[in-house]
Amino acid sequence: MFNDNWSTEQIERELALKFSMLMNDQQHDQSFDQRFSKEGVQGLAGVLSKMSDVLENQSLFRSEIRSLRDEVSELRCERNESERLQVERVAELEKEISFLRSRVSGETSVGGIDFPPANFLASPLVISSEGEYLGVQGRGRKHFSLEDFVHLIERKVSDSMMVETSWKRQSGHWVLVIRTEDSVKNREQSVILVAKKTITPSKNMVTEIVRLNIDGNDAPDALLLTLFRQLKSVFNG
Repeated sequence: MFNDNWSTEQIERELALKFSMLMNDQQHDQSFDQRFSKEGVQGLAGVLSKMSDVLENQSLFRSEIRSLRDEVSELRCERNESERLQVERVAELEKEISFLRSRVSGETSVGGIDFPPANFLASPLVISSEGEYLGVQGRGRKHFSLEDFVHLIERKVSDSMMVETSWKRQSGHWVLVIRTEDSVKNREQSVILVAKKTITPSKNMVTEIVRLNIDGNDAPDALLLTLFRQLKSVFNG
C-alpha cells in the first residue's frame, strides 16, 4: 500500500476493515463448529440409545421364544407319555377281559356259568319286522351288536344306580336278565332280553331279538322299532 502511495490514515483504515471482516468469519466458523458438535453428539447419543433398546428387546423376545419352545416340547412329551400309558392300560384291560372270558368259557364247559360265545355277542343285533331284519349301523359301517347293548346298560352304573346282568341258556336261545335299582328314585326295574342266532336270506349271521320283557310286560314291535331308532342316535352320537 505504501508502494501505491497510500497515506498512513488510508492504510490504517484498510487494515482495520479487513481485520474486522476476518475476525467475524472466524467467530462464525467457531460458532458453527461448536453448534454442530453439540447437536451431533446429542443426536448420536439418541441413536445409540434407541439401538441399545432394540437390541435389548430382541434379546428378551429370543429368550421368551426359547422358553415357549421348551414349554411346548415338554407338553408334547407329557402328551406322548399320557397316550402311551393309555394304550398300555387299554391293552391290559383287553387282556383281563380275554382272561375273564376264557375263565367263563371254561366254567361253562364244566357246567357252571352260562355265557354266550364271542361271535354271538359281536354279531349285528337285529329285530324282525314284516319279514325284514332291521339293525343299527354306525359310523365306519360298524353294526350295533348285543355286546354294545350290554355296554350301554353297564354304563348306567353309578353311586345311585345298581345294575346286575346275568345270562342263561334256554331252549336254544340266550336270555339276558338285567336288574336295575335306582336309590334316588327308589325304583327297581327288571328287563329280560331273549336272543337267538339267525342266518339272513343274504347269508349273514345276526343276533335276533326274539323277546323283550320289561317289568313283566312284553314289548310290542312298535316299541322295539322306537328302541332301535333311539339306539341309532346314541350309537352315532
